[in-house]
Amino acid sequence: MTELHLVGPADDGQQLVLADSDGHEFRVAVTDELRQAVRHAAARVRETAPAPAAASSSMSPKEIQQRIRGGLTAAELAELTGEPLAALTKFEAPVIAEREYIVALARDTRIGSDAGAPILGDLVADRLAQRGIDPEALAWDAWREVDEPWKVCVDFRADDRSVRALWTFDHQARSLTAQDDESRWLTETELLDVPIPKRHLAAVRAQDDVEAARPLHPSRPVQPTAADSETSEPANATELLLQDLAERRGTRDPLPVDELDDHDEDGGFEGFGPAAKARQAETGFGAPRRGSSASTAKPRPTAPTTSGASPASAPSAASPRTPANGERRPRKGRASVPSWDEIVFGAKHD
Repeated sequence: MTELHLVGPADDGQQLVLADSDGHEFRVAVTDELRQAVRHAAARVRETAPAPAAASSSMSPKEIQQRIRGGLTAAELAELTGEPLAALTKFEAPVIAEREYIVALARDTRIGSDAGAPILGDLVADRLAQRGIDPEALAWDAWREVDEPWKVCVDFRADDRSVRALWTFDHQARSLTAQDDESRWLTETELLDVPIPKRHLAAVRAQDDVEAARPLHPSRPVQPTAADSETSEPANATELLLQDLAERRGTRDPLPVDELDDHDEDGGFEGFGPAAKARQAETGFGAPRRGSSASTAKPRPTAPTTSGASPASAPSAASPRTPANGERRPRKGRASVPSWDEIVFGAKHD
């Protein structure tokens, strides 16, 4: 029996060309009987052929998914470990879907705490568009190592080189943290290159201007109540008031002690206005000019004493005057302070 082998279909497609070992060709018409015989023979071959060994892997399903979740594909894992690709592929699809979900979640995360803050996907696309990069050419990915947070990256080409921007993503808190310069440029707000505006302060007048704006005449003081007069002397209260005013706005330099004694020779404050002018008209002498020395001041006439003593000599800086009427004079070296009645009514009361 001559064995034939198939050469191929004939040119008309209705016959099969067969050949023997010597090269002689034979033709067989393709009929329904031939087709049925071929199908039957193929089924018998499949039934009798031994089943192929099932693909197995030495890695556990959990370990395979952890490696794929860490950023690998099934093909890359098979190449690294030498495991059959078919044994790894069936565990790849669920993990790839998880990584794609994290990418979508990160791209919809707002950058900042404001309600109107832009989301990551829009902000990255806008800023890369300023550099002439097509947003459709961006490649997003996410992965997570064991006991580590998720990492999200975007890959693109700029200036003929591959560039990657990387963020750390907390999917529960919905917060992103830039990990390199590219990610900071894409998402973090930079400080403007302008000077920080200073606080607006109201203009304040100098102390001299404040003093000049105050009235020349002292304002009328508040008259103390009867209870205050009983508990403290008016002179002491006036001293405290003047001291407080001096501490607040400053005072002029005090006059020398001798001049103060000469000025207070009549025993106190002369009052205001017409009373002083009337006294000057009666005596013919005015009060010594403020600032003049005691040696140049004109002495006033003094009444003779009843004891027959010689008239008092002219006042001088070396010898203090003694009052002619025997009244108690103020302590030397201290200016006489007007009472409240003298300040208010302008006249001295006995």
